[in-house]
Amino acid sequence: MPDPNPQTDVRPDSESESAPRDRPALLAATPDADTVFDRLRTLAVLAGVLGLLVTLIAVELLVRI
Repeated sequence: MPDPNPQTDVRPDSESESAPRDRPALLAATPDADTVFDRLRTLAVLAGVLGLLVTLIAVELLVRI
């Protein structure tokens, strides 16, 4: 049975002093809030462009009828 000690998932980072040494590996791999915000903003812009294109195509099809 594996040891349930959370210290076994720690990846020591000798180059960076900002990363705590007791963070689990999954938490250390989680992007920071600024990166997540940038990705969400990009997805929102892409969703808006896609919605606009679908709306324009639907209007074009309705006008032709």
